[in-house]
Amino acid sequence: MVTGLFKHFTYFIDLAFTPEVLWNIAPLLIATILIIVYFEIYRKEDYVWSSYLSNSFILLFVSISLFRYIFSINNAGYFNLVEYPGKTIATVLLLFIGVGLTKLNFKHVLPERYAKYLSSPLTINLFALGVILFVYSEIKYNFLVSISLIILILILIIIFNLIKYPTRILKRIIEKEKKQERFKNMKEAVYEIDELKRELRIRDKELNRIRLKKANEKKEEGIKLKKIIKKEKLTEK
Repeated sequence: MVTGLFKHFTYFIDLAFTPEVLWNIAPLLIATILIIVYFEIYRKEDYVWSSYLSNSFILLFVSISLFRYIFSINNAGYFNLVEYPGKTIATVLLLFIGVGLTKLNFKHVLPERYAKYLSSPLTINLFALGVILFVYSEIKYNFLVSISLIILILILIIIFNLIKYPTRILKRIIEKEKKQERFKNMKEAVYEIDELKRELRIRDKELNRIRLKKANEKKEEGIKLKKIIKKEKLTEK
């Protein structure tokens, strides 16, 4: 059993790197990594219902793509739906789940915490990935196939969760740098304010000096004017 399980597991790993399958799962993996990193950095920012809805659309698009693949096998068309019942059932199940999630998210039926979990990129994308690998596989379905796919998805879940740790470290470094930068800017701002205060004091002193000078000049002019008036009065007498 262990040998058979390992054989199926390695088969799905190899299958994931074949060009045709890789073109389907690469966007899912890249999108999952980017969204995990984004929401790990901006942890206070929460999902919204529009995000849940758009995530559920992924299952619809993937199921349609898988139907196209099933139809294209040996160019047999609709006959393949009967010829490959396992692939057909898996794709139909994916489609129904996608339609169900879309309806639930559109109407906001579920509590948000459940909708957030069921429609998260990790849940949606890895479930879609598992169905893609199963549909593209050429081995006959058995119990070991399901177990090997489940193990593969669990390993991917662990890997994606491990991505959170370096992201958290990076976030702490960025926040520390931003804090130091804010502190530096604050110190510079305080220094600039002190400089402005000193300059204002100097200008205030200069302005007072000019006012005092003008006041003295007016006083002297007043004294001179009084003397002139006195002389004129004396002359008149």
